[in-house]
Amino acid sequence: MHTKEPAYYSIIPAPVRYDKRLTPNAKILYAEITSLTNKLGFCYANNRYFENLYQVSKQSINFWLKQLEEYGYIERHVYRNKGSKEILNRYITIFEKPIQVNFNRPIQEILKENNKILNIKSNNLKKVKKLNPRKR
Repeated sequence: MHTKEPAYYSIIPAPVRYDKRLTPNAKILYAEITSLTNKLGFCYANNRYFENLYQVSKQSINFWLKQLEEYGYIERHVYRNKGSKEILNRYITIFEKPIQVNFNRPIQEILKENNKILNIKSNNLKKVKKLNPRKR
């Protein structure tokens, strides 16, 4: 059972808030998951924790988690006992939609663009300093 206290605040980004496919309770669950991922980068609370927290059924929690996963907001990682269906651990990670744009691009390409932008900014700064030298 999860024993850690949630962080002080939760985050519900605009794509989640305005996604009409999600039920309001799925959005609140997403916020709770963001709060619980704050420390380690993943949430290890089990369904029973959420059931007790929100005083709802196991089916409700499963439905909300399924919505969040189906629409790409979370990813569940389940580790089972070898040779059985017993779940040993389950972790939930946040998967923010805006990041998907870069998933199919090699990291070198992304870094190259960032370096290009930094070089342009640096060159512009040098030009400004030449035009407006400061007296020391």
